[in-house]
Amino acid sequence: MASLSPDLDIALTQLTARLLTQEQTYAETYVMAKGQLYRTELHLCPVAPSELPYDL
Repeated sequence: MASLSPDLDIALTQLTARLLTQEQTYAETYVMAKGQLYRTELHLCPVAPSELPYDL
């Protein structure tokens, strides 16, 4: 499982921390990229260390 970019990893980590601070595990919003609207969803699901991919 390769990362898309270190910047994306950092942004998602920060968003995750904010959601968990508010005791939320789901977020949905709309964003625009390259002239197109997208609905984005984030679901936080706890994962046991033993379930992590080897290439993480």
